[in-house]
Amino acid sequence: MIITLTPNPAFDITYAVTSVALGESHRVGSVSERAGGKGLNVAAVLTAMGHRAVAVAPVFELDAGLFASDLDARRVPHRLVSSPCPTRRSVAVVEADGRATLLNEPGIGQSQRVWDRLADELVRLAPEASVLTVSGSLPPGTDHDLIRRLTLMAREAGLRVVLDVSGIPLTRALGAGPDLVKPNRVEAAVTLTGLGRGEVPSVPGAARALVVAGARAAVVSDGTNGLVLVHEDVALRAHLRRPLSGNPTGAGDALTAALAADLEGGLPQGRDAWAAALRRGIAWSGAAVLQPVAGSVDPADVDRLLPTVEIEEIRP
Repeated sequence: MIITLTPNPAFDITYAVTSVALGESHRVGSVSERAGGKGLNVAAVLTAMGHRAVAVAPVFELDAGLFASDLDARRVPHRLVSSPCPTRRSVAVVEADGRATLLNEPGIGQSQRVWDRLADELVRLAPEASVLTVSGSLPPGTDHDLIRRLTLMAREAGLRVVLDVSGIPLTRALGAGPDLVKPNRVEAAVTLTGLGRGEVPSVPGAARALVVAGARAAVVSDGTNGLVLVHEDVALRAHLRRPLSGNPTGAGDALTAALAADLEGGLPQGRDAWAAALRRGIAWSGAAVLQPVAGSVDPADVDRLLPTVEIEEIRP
């Protein structure tokens, strides 16, 4: 089983429009609202792909019923920890050509009591699980050491840890030895700046620097250019043969889901094992782009995309 933790969940609202013109009024073609946040999307994708997952998140006590109803309707197992803090909203305005504009509220800082209850929930679930993912932002005012403490706790419980976080929280968590970190190119640069590494010359350079800083493996995504993986002496680039048009807002969460699924059996070892894992990751990510809202994939799209993934070895 895979536990997915969302420290800063949101109501995900997606507006479909023909195009966006700043300063103008727009007619919305369709609207979707669902329980969201990166970790909840990860759990939803894992469920759609036939993997056992449970989503854990702090949710405003007055919103818990709405969150639970939506997740139940999508058959996503969940453990929602009651919080006195109102739930933030995340708005995606998606144009017909696939360009997405995101408006993300910051959220409200949780009390230590809520974080303690979340940690207790993770401890209760750990005996049935093999992997913990932690995804997304932290509410303002959150202790920057939270992710590091959760990583250490999970590793002590025998869980493999996948982190899709960035900035100071990731900088501090690297020393705890997460099994895999998955920032995008910009997030990796911000994290490495916090480590005093200066300017990072390339995406492979960022991935290598994250491993040197403590991660066992690093995947750095770079939009339509695909991603780069570094683990020990393996360095690979993976991308689709042709970029897809659609809604990219859930692509990174689908990639996290695929990587977590591969880690259920342990961290991949060697070029061929990583190539297979990255091929699945790119296919899951691409399948998410084809969906109108984040947290969704069609297994048929995954099967169709798998043969179109290109894997290249990166030479030192």
